[in-house]
Amino acid sequence: MRDAEFFTQAELIVRVSRLSVDRLTCWVDEGLIRAADNGEKRFDATDVARLELLCDLVDDFDLTNEALGVVCTLLDQVHTLRNQLFSLGKAVDAQPSEVREAIIDALTGTLRGE
Repeated sequence: MRDAEFFTQAELIVRVSRLSVDRLTCWVDEGLIRAADNGEKRFDATDVARLELLCDLVDDFDLTNEALGVVCTLLDQVHTLRNQLFSLGKAVDAQPSEVREAIIDALTGTLRGE
């Protein structure tokens, strides 16, 4: 497996067309972006995608930094929940078939309000 590719601040500014140094500095200071720091801030592909989303939200929907904080918190919670559900699914899949069927029956009943 290949090591993750990291970008410097200058590379990031070039890569994310609507990103400025001021925006990046502000969003790092606000905690919306958490760069790896080995003496120099480094950013990965996840940071690039998040920065593109932040630029979209500000430029296209006029979100404030406060609103961005709320949106990012909610997105992070959804991402965490998704990972937890994936792990739960793997754990259920590892169970014997009668246990899996019992879980499915219990979930189906719960979804029907039983």
